[in-house]
Amino acid sequence: MTELRIWTARHTTKVAAPPKRVFEVVANVDRWPALLDPLVAVEHLGFDGVCERVRFATLVDGVTTQDMVMVRELNPKRMQVRFRQVDVHAPVVTMGGIWLVVPKGLGSMVALDHYFRVADNDPAAVARVEREIAAGSASMLAALQQTVEFGGIPDLIESYPDRGRVRHEAR
Repeated sequence: MTELRIWTARHTTKVAAPPKRVFEVVANVDRWPALLDPLVAVEHLGFDGVCERVRFATLVDGVTTQDMVMVRELNPKRMQVRFRQVDVHAPVVTMGGIWLVVPKGLGSMVALDHYFRVADNDPAAVARVEREIAAGSASMLAALQQTVEFGGIPDLIESYPDRGRVRHEAR
């Protein structure tokens, strides 16, 4: 049996805001539905004193579905949020990463790192996963930057339209 390679990806953006403010937005998943499309709901599943389990529901083709469960570990001193996806889907075998917020000039630099393994180290599957991670990371980082610099989450939440109820589907 071949050992599965660990693939990594890093995506970054500069944000014209203090690192503490940027980290607060990254760390507070309850506000993410107002920030990230197609995310519509966040459900807290538990906290063990160190890590939290969170379910993210997304809107796909107009239907709300339960999409993924993550385990997250916040480190406010280092301004880091580690995450691991619990329910990966083939061809992905494992997926996780870290959000990093660091001072950069008068603002912040945000890095979103991912690590993952793909079944059979399939090059086509790896390329597809890398494209999906790149697109998702670019979208999340752009939304984070725009919200922190121009909108502010509290203002956004007050005017954010209701996107419907979460329908729990059997898995």
